[in-house]
Order: sequence, then C-alpha cells, then structure tokens
Amino acid sequence: MVNDNSRRNEVLDKITRVREIIESESLSGILITQQSNVCWLTAGANNHVLFDYQDSLIGILVTRDYTLVIAENGDHDRVMAEEFSHCPFEYRRIYWPSGGIGVEVSKLVRGKVGVDAAVHGIEDQVSIDGHLMQYRSVFTDSEIQRLKAYGKEAAEIITLVAKKTKPGARERQIAAILSKEFVLNGFNVSVILIGGDERSLNFRHQVVTDYEIKKHYCLCGVGKKGGLAFPINRVVSFGQPPKELAENQTKIETVYVYLNSLATVGNTLESIYRKLPDIYSSLDLESNEWERHTQGGTMGYHPRELTVSDSVGYTLHENNVIGWNPSLPGVMAEDVYLLKKDGLEYITYDSNFPHRELSANGLTQVRPSILEI
Repeated sequence: MVNDNSRRNEVLDKITRVREIIESESLSGILITQQSNVCWLTAGANNHVLFDYQDSLIGILVTRDYTLVIAENGDHDRVMAEEFSHCPFEYRRIYWPSGGIGVEVSKLVRGKVGVDAAVHGIEDQVSIDGHLMQYRSVFTDSEIQRLKAYGKEAAEIITLVAKKTKPGARERQIAAILSKEFVLNGFNVSVILIGGDERSLNFRHQVVTDYEIKKHYCLCGVGKKGGLAFPINRVVSFGQPPKELAENQTKIETVYVYLNSLATVGNTLESIYRKLPDIYSSLDLESNEWERHTQGGTMGYHPRELTVSDSVGYTLHENNVIGWNPSLPGVMAEDVYLLKKDGLEYITYDSNFPHRELSANGLTQVRPSILEI
C-alpha cells in the first residue's frame, strides 16, 4: 500500500493542479467542500461523517500561497490528527454558530472564489467542479495502487457474501451481511441492491426488501474506500439456473465485453453511445433494449463521473477508470476496469467467483458466470 510520504507527494501534486485552475480562471482561491473532492485532494483521507451526503463538514481553501483546512470544533482535531496528518495543510478552527465555512472564507480572501458546490456566505463564487472532474478522472500512479488493492478487497467481499447465502435467505439478511463485511474491511456502504426471483426479472433497480429468495437473485454492491467507488454486480442461483436467466447472463456479459472493446484511448463516450443499438442487435436483442437502463461510463471517486450519451463528447484517456452496467431481466453486468494504452485491466476480478471467456467485436475477456450454490 502507498505510504504516507507517497501520499504527501500526491497531495502536493494535486494542490499544484488546483492552483493551475486558480490561475487559468483568475480566482482568488478555490474552496473544496464536496466529499469526493476532499478524498481526491487528500489522497484518500476519509471525512465521511454523513455517508449519504456529499457536503463535507470541513472545507479546504487553496490559494496561491497556502492550503487551509477550515473545520468546526467537532471535526478540527480529528481530521488534523487522524486523517490529514500526511497533508501539508494549515488549519483554522471555527465554531458552529459562526456562520459556516463560507463566511470564514469571505474573511480570508477577496474576489471571485471557485467552489465545487454552492456555499453560503461567499458573495462572488463560480463552480469549478468540471475542472476538478477532469483531474479526478485520470488516475495517478499512487491512486492506481489504491484502486487495485481496494478493488481486489471489494471483489472478495462480494464473493464471500454470495457464497454464504442459502435458499430461504431474505434480501435484507444478505444486505446486512454485505454491510457488515464492507464496514469490517474499511469500506463505506454506498449502494446495495438485491432482487430475488421474479423481483430481479421485473425490476432493474431492486431496492432491498424482506422478500424470501427461493431460486436466484441479483446482487449489486457499491463499496467506497479511500474515496474510491467499487460497483460490482453478481448473479447467484440456488441450483441450476433457469434457462432464460442463464441466457440473459451470457448475453449481458457479452454486451459488457463489446462495450469494453470500444473503451480505448482516444475514443469518446459519445461514439460508444451511438453504437449501443448495434451492440444489442448483434446479440438478437431488441435494438432499443439499452434504453431500459443506464449503460455506465467513467468512474473513480463517484460510481459514475460521466455516463455515455449523445451529448458527452469526453475523450477517453490512459488511466481513466471504466465502469459499465448494462442489464437484462434478472441480470446486470457491473465491474471496475482501468484503461491502459494496451487495453483494460480487470480491477474487481476474483478468481474464487466462477468466470468464463466471452468474445465480442474482436475482443475476448474473462467475465463472471452465475454462481450456483
């Protein structure tokens, strides 16, 4: 794992990038308050007090001359001692009745301030999250090390939970086991979707219920560690899967391979989007089947940074992180890949889960099968 010295160098490099935005946009400073951007800037430090809320309880103000953490008294000492000890930051403590982070920033800098989300108390502010997204989306070497290590852990957790289940398990019981394993291994729980039997056939987003699973289920877990998201989907069958489910699994995983074949350095998300009808038609599926569920795109500090569409012309770069999520009744294909010059690296692969080779559009890859219990 990356040591603190390496993480400190990563933070210094990212501060330099933020200052490039300050110069290019003629800003007096940039205030970062979104948890994804705090994690990005701090090389994976955790400030998730509120798991389902992107606004951080601290702010990081970057100017041409200094980088300052502004934190209420309830968080100031903790982030300084436990989370940001590797970071070359200065600190300012505020108290909760003071008006908040934006009011404090207005006392420190004059002129236009770049923000990654609207902040109360700053009169002249402009959004710069689009600039940060460009940086977040292309991983550094130390980020790649964390991506690989945490991705392996996340995949192993999903496999462990899938193999523990038995006929008669309720969706909420499986969700509880998955939540426990994520937390024990240092992950925050971002998403859990579980659909048993007909629920997985009828709905694409299977919000967890108390349904008792009899035959098969679709499991989607998104864990976050060090700010990095790991969306993984697997299908489990109690005994031999029904013919339709098995066929849909093969088809959707082949769709995934086809999408991977198009994820090359220099291609655009818009170009990939325009191929979707052809991809589905090539597998004897309805050409508009892709419209029934989002297909994914780039990811990293969010489960999705950009999603393929006809209005997203983003050009893929080396060290982008790719996450597709096509679906059919009963199945969804979802994993994490790292884009390299010579192809994709399968980040969330676990050899303990059954896989097989599938081919599409000239590319052959190993993809998950249905786990039979």
